[in-house]
Amino acid sequence: MKNLFFAILFLLLALSCKAQSPILSLDTYEHQIPDNAYVKDLNNELNKFAGTWIFSQNNITFTITLQKQEQTFNGDYYEDYIIGEYAYLINTLEIINTLSSLQEANATNNSQTNENIIVYLNIRNIGGRYLENGQDSGCNDCSENERVLELYLVDPDRKYLSTSLILRYLVNENNPEKMTATIRARTGVAVPIDGFTSPRVPYGTYLMEKQ
Repeated sequence: MKNLFFAILFLLLALSCKAQSPILSLDTYEHQIPDNAYVKDLNNELNKFAGTWIFSQNNITFTITLQKQEQTFNGDYYEDYIIGEYAYLINTLEIINTLSSLQEANATNNSQTNENIIVYLNIRNIGGRYLENGQDSGCNDCSENERVLELYLVDPDRKYLSTSLILRYLVNENNPEKMTATIRARTGVAVPIDGFTSPRVPYGTYLMEKQ
């Protein structure tokens, strides 16, 4: 009976600590996030990016599939997060295709005992949750208060590169929905001798339609 009492007390204390953990917005900087906090998509801004998006032009097809993960634990704190994979084809020739990795991730997530808390293993080739002012990110035609989503993009064969994927949802385009996807290099990357200086998906901005 005594052991049961202490077990219940421990559980109540754990739940109390979790309940008292702060809830922060998606634009919170890493160094501002305490352990066990929850960086939450308070206004459901990530929802509009979830889905499959395609750019198709001049025999080039660029596909991105994105999924929203809620209350993902990264080892330090919880966060709402976008994960994704992509494919890039020229004249039906597959230059890169990581889309199957997302299906593998879903199988792993479905096997978790607690479906509301998914351990993020940092193995996705697209990921992130940081929302920033569009003009601050270099979007010259963004409105003053418009926000864009900054993700990372990894080329599995060129992991030494540090690449950003900036997504801008176009609010006035809804039939079909559209967004721009801008791929650009981050600064301070050490490229190996004879290494590639760009990922296999070329840097630039792609106008993508939701499928």
